[in-house]
This record gives sequence, C-alpha cells and structure tokens, in this order.
Amino acid sequence: MIKEEIAKQLKRVCLEQWPELKDKLSDDFFIKSVDYTKDDKFGDVSTTVAMQLSKKMSQNPLELADAITNNLSQNFKKKIVRVEVVVPGFINFYLSKAWLGSQVGMITELDRSYGKADKGQKEKVQVEFISANPTGPLHLGNGRGAFMGDTLANILSSQGYKVQREYLINDIGNQVELLAESVIRRYFQNQGLKVDYPERCYQGKYVTVLARDMKLGDVKLRDINRIKKRIRQKVLKLMVAEIQKLTQEKLNIKYHKWFYESDLYSKGTTKEVMTSLQQKDLLYKKDGAKWVKTSEYGDEKDRVIVKANREYTYFISDIAYHWDKFVNRKFDRVVNIWGADHQGHVIRMQSIKKAMEMPGDLDIIIVQLVRLISQKQEVKMSKRSGTFVTLEELVSDVGLDVARFFFLMRAADTHMDFDLDLAKEKSEKNPVYYVQYAHARICSIIKQPELKKKQKKPITRLIYDHRSEYELIKELVRYPDLLSDISQTYEVHRLPFYTIKLAELFHNFYAQCRVIDNGDVNHSRVALVKATRIVLRNSLKMMGVSAPTKM
Repeated sequence: MIKEEIAKQLKRVCLEQWPELKDKLSDDFFIKSVDYTKDDKFGDVSTTVAMQLSKKMSQNPLELADAITNNLSQNFKKKIVRVEVVVPGFINFYLSKAWLGSQVGMITELDRSYGKADKGQKEKVQVEFISANPTGPLHLGNGRGAFMGDTLANILSSQGYKVQREYLINDIGNQVELLAESVIRRYFQNQGLKVDYPERCYQGKYVTVLARDMKLGDVKLRDINRIKKRIRQKVLKLMVAEIQKLTQEKLNIKYHKWFYESDLYSKGTTKEVMTSLQQKDLLYKKDGAKWVKTSEYGDEKDRVIVKANREYTYFISDIAYHWDKFVNRKFDRVVNIWGADHQGHVIRMQSIKKAMEMPGDLDIIIVQLVRLISQKQEVKMSKRSGTFVTLEELVSDVGLDVARFFFLMRAADTHMDFDLDLAKEKSEKNPVYYVQYAHARICSIIKQPELKKKQKKPITRLIYDHRSEYELIKELVRYPDLLSDISQTYEVHRLPFYTIKLAELFHNFYAQCRVIDNGDVNHSRVALVKATRIVLRNSLKMMGVSAPTKM
C-alpha cells in the first residue's frame, strides 16, 4: 500500500519535527492528504500535507514541504525515484521503475490474497442492508442497497474486519396489518363475494397470488377482524421466505442474521431502553405523550416516543435495535444502508445514540432513488399501485453480473438512471461486458501453446521498458490502497470504475506490446498479463461479479 506508506512517512517526519502537533494530527489527517495523481507529469502520488499544516502553523507551505522532503528515510526513497516540491506546496512522488517491476512478481505470488490486509484487527462490524418491509417483493430501488451492502461487507472482510451481514424484518406495525387485510379482501373476492378493496390496500398481483394460496377453511365476511392476526402471521412467513429465497438464490447474498423487530419487544430490549432513558433523565411528558430530549444532542427537535394513547412510536424500535447492536451484541462499528425515504431519520438516530452514550461508531448511508430507463423513456413505478419492476424481474432480464455492476457504478448519494437497453448490450459499450472481456482475453492468452513450454532458465528479474507496461503496473499497484480507502469511505462505486480503467490499460498494453513474438515468449510480459488477470478476478469477485474465462 504505497499510498498508506507515504502517509506513515509523512506522519513520522512531521511529528519528529513538530512534536507540539502530536495531539492535533491523526492518522486520518495524513491518509486523506495523500492521493494518486491523474497526470504523471505531477508524479505518481501527491500530498497536500504541507499546505494543510501551513494553516495550522501559520508558516509558508513551500518551506514546510522542503523540511518534510529533506527528512524522508533513505530506505523509503528506494521506492521513490524522485520527490519534488511544487507551488503552492504540493509534494509529488515519482515511483521507482525497479520497484514497480518487482510488484508484478509479488502480485502473482500473492494471487487471491493480493489486496487483503489486516488493518481491521478483527474489529466487529455489522452491515445492515436492504431491510425492506416484508409487504411486497423487493423492487428495483432495493438493488442499490442490496449490492452496495454485500460488496462493502466483502471489502471490509478483506481488510481484516469481522463482518456480520444483517437484514431487519419489520414484522410489526400498520403496514404488515394492511397487507394482511389486503390478502383477506382478495381472498373473499376470489370466493366470488362482493368485497370492497380500498385504494389504501396493496394493489400488486402478488397480493392475489398470496390470497389464492391461502387455505382459510369455512370463514365468513364477518370474520375478517377475527382472522386478521392469523392471516398476518401466514402472510408474513410467506413474504419473508420469498425475500430469503431471492437474496440467497438469485442475488447471491448470504446474510448471517435475519433480525425480527418483534424480538425487541418479546426479549425485553424496549424495556431496557425505556429504563435507560428514564435513568439518564432524557424523557419528559407533554400533551399526554412521552418525549425524548434529542434536540439537546443535535436533533432539530425532540421526538415522541410514547403516544398519548400509550402506544410506542416507531422510534422506540429504532433505538432498541441500535441498543441491541451496540450494548447487547457489542459491535464496534455499525453501517446502516437506508433508502432515500429515511433521510430524516439520520440526525435523530445519531442524536439518541449520543444521548444514551452507546459505545461504537454508527455510520448511516442513504442511497438515492433509481429510475428505470428503456428506449430513452422512464418506466413509471409505484409499489402501492402494483405497477413496479421487481428486482427479481430485472436480474432475470439483464443477468446478475450486469445488475450488480450497474448498481455499483453510481455513488450512493446520487440519483441513478438504470439504462435497460445498455444493460442488455453485448458489446464493449456495456462496461461489465468490457471488463469481463478483458479477463477472458487474458485467459485465452495464458492458454497459448508457447506458454506451456518449460522455461530453460528460471527468471531472476522482470524487465519492463514500455510506457504502457508501467501505466498498467501503476494501476495494479493501486488496488490494495483502493480497498483500504473504500473500507473507510464506503465509496464502493470506485471499484467498478477501477476495473474499467484497468481493462482499458490492459487492452492498450496488449495492442502495443507483444507477449509472444515469432514464437519467442517475453516472460516479463507474461507475468504482467497474469498479474492483471489476478487483480481483475479479485476485483470482480469483491463485487460478486463473475470472471469468465471465455466469451
């Protein structure tokens, strides 16, 4: 991880020269100051640390940059061929070609382990994602959280974190009650009875299917309220089973735990929370209801936790669920991936966590809305009206690889247009096809008969001299740093774009450099081809996308 190594060097030098800054400069400060350059005329890696320090120390950034570069260790400089200071205070690092060449052999030796690290130190991290209400099939919009959560969990695991994937099943509340009522009304309609079906009921075809499969025996219309509870449990069980089957078999997502909201009540967690809130003097009464003092901890206003009719609000479930995560199950970090309709819940959740002094770190990612585009027109969708594209339908239509890759290509905080026509394209215009083709092409190269012949002499050193070779190697070297970055920033969309860039650089290299020339094998280039295959395969696997050997 050359980027992280530079950050460590910068930290060492800065704290040796300015020890008074020790408590003001975190590891994160140095890591965020370092990045790979987009143009190699500015070096391969650059840092803004001198300019950031100048603000803290009120000193000339160029003088600070000179002081830093003059104190870099000689051992470190073996990897760096040149260090330059550029106005207004950038420090640019040029990687040694000899060191870059040596990394190719290291990648082929590490193989499937390349990119893995132990920075997580077995820290317990929970990633909770999808958690859609079990009132209907997973829809198109759920795909963003589904594949982002799964990929993020893969990346965190690769960096040494002990990760648990979890799905919260909201099995209590008005929406589940309404689904049960919807199914009962459809059931009676299927029996030929004239029963109203209000607009507030769920309209999708799946409700008719659920009603058709119900075996209620000899029940009358007047029994609708009496049987609702029994039907509710049957419907809930069926819907959860469908979601579990879809995620495991069609989406290739394996959850460690399916957590039922009702357990928070049956196991006494909500009572624990109410007791803790009372002990911490965080509750007060107003208008017959109980309020929690979240505004004192960053929320825009206080929140009702118990209504005047003594019913709990949904907020108690949110608090109890996180209390269970941090206090009872002792996760060090929790990552929640929520839909856009939960944006307003973020600040209140962070506020109550602070108020109750829950240990650990809570990170909440909001994924924005998705539009399905076909023939340059938006396909209108509404879950309540029943006119929506299910996630299962989309995956069946375009394939799991394409669905995963396309959803992962957009940052969570941006709105997304899913181009159905491009997703079905079987050409280089389709980014996942382009990347997979690069991997398949490499596999065909490696199978060439000339490469199966035994080498007369062992290779002692890999030699590279073409610009396209070094451009490709530099991209390969970035991979471990990329995974490390994503484990902290959660910017999963950077990984698919990395594979696109890597595929592009490989195709450029292969167009300009012969691996086999008139029967003669360039073994250094063979090693580079194999190293590229390893990184492409590892990257695709991290995203849950297949790496085909032929296309």
